[in-house]
Amino acid sequence: MNDTTLSVGTLIAEPGTKARGTVRADLGTLTADIPLTLVNGTRPGPRVVITAGVHGGEFPPIDAVVRLADGLEPAEVHGQVIICPVANPPAVYQGRLNISPVDGVNLNRVFPGDPAGGPTERLAAWLFTHLVDAADVYIDLH
Repeated sequence: MNDTTLSVGTLIAEPGTKARGTVRADLGTLTADIPLTLVNGTRPGPRVVITAGVHGGEFPPIDAVVRLADGLEPAEVHGQVIICPVANPPAVYQGRLNISPVDGVNLNRVFPGDPAGGPTERLAAWLFTHLVDAADVYIDLH
C-alpha cells in the first residue's frame, strides 16, 4: 500500500485519491494560478509529472492531458501522477503562441528559470521547484 501523501502547494491528494485545483505561483510583479491534477495511487511506484501548455497556442496537448487526468483512477495507479495542463497561464489564456504576453519571453527557452528573474523566469523556476525536481519521470507534451 502507498502511504505517501502527494502535495503541491495547498493541493493535497492522500493515497488512493485524486485532487484537482489550482496552485498560486508568485511571479514577482503578478501571480498565476497553475491548474493541477494530482493522482495518488494505491500502490508504491514512480512519480510522473506531465505538463502541457508551455506555449499558448498548443491546444491539442492541453486537451490530451485533461482527458488523461479525467481517465486516471487512483486504484489503477502505481505511484503518483501530477498533471499540469496549462504550464504557462499568461500565454495560454491570451493565445500567445511562443512568448508570454507579460514580458515577451519564451518559457521553453528559460528553464530551469530564475526565482529572482522576470515573470517568465520565475514561472520556469516555480515549475521546476514544485513539479519537475521531485519527478522520477517528466513528460512535456508540446
